[in-house]
Amino acid sequence: MNTETDSLSQTEAARDPATPMLHGDIYDQHIDNLMQRSGRYLLAQPALLLTGSYLFCSMLGMIFVVSLFDKFDFAVLPYLEISDFLLAALSRPWTLLQLVLGLCFVALLLWLDRLVRQRYRTYARLSDRFYLPRYQRMSLVMFAVMPLLFLVNLALAEASSTNRAVKAGTTPRFNLSLIYPLQDAGKTMQLEQVQIIARSVSYLFVYHQDKIKVIPHANVAGLFPLPAAKTDTSKAEPNKAKSEPAAAANPAAKNP
Repeated sequence: MNTETDSLSQTEAARDPATPMLHGDIYDQHIDNLMQRSGRYLLAQPALLLTGSYLFCSMLGMIFVVSLFDKFDFAVLPYLEISDFLLAALSRPWTLLQLVLGLCFVALLLWLDRLVRQRYRTYARLSDRFYLPRYQRMSLVMFAVMPLLFLVNLALAEASSTNRAVKAGTTPRFNLSLIYPLQDAGKTMQLEQVQIIARSVSYLFVYHQDKIKVIPHANVAGLFPLPAAKTDTSKAEPNKAKSEPAAAANPAAKNP
């Protein structure tokens, strides 16, 4: 009985040979092995993950800061330390969140593509040409370069947005009191209506009277935020000046 069953199994196997592996299946196995080796290596060297995150955030901050101050025609690098690049990145968590969400979205698309290829073999055979060995090497390089390109684009976009907001006067404003006067003709002790562009470990970079001013933290006596209603007095004054002549010309409007 067992002999007949074995012969029947061999006959069915001969009629329906096993489906050969596609290039996409080989690519999936290669990615799985790579991810497993990478995971084991990071578990064995957890400090490497922290170092990589530090370098990644510092690169984001450096690109952002240099691009931002370049739009003001200001050379900022002589005033900065290495830790300032990390501070610049962490001060904009939304940019980092955008980067993480973008990478997660790409990973989701790749996972869905793999799921569909495994479930629908017709789709797997049609898309198998994109998983040829030469395309596999290109895809690995692309996945390594894509986060860097995404990082650069986010940093440049954030720098352009901040530059426009500062020049348009839409960022929060402050009154800045100093301990020692500025070395100018008026020996200024207080700067009014300043906008903060960035801050480093040692300096505060403010935008005042269409100029960038670098104030050491050691010279800052106080920084007082202004209410939003008082940050745009330049537009309120002309309207007030126009209403006063109109009221003077029509005194009956005051005393009905």
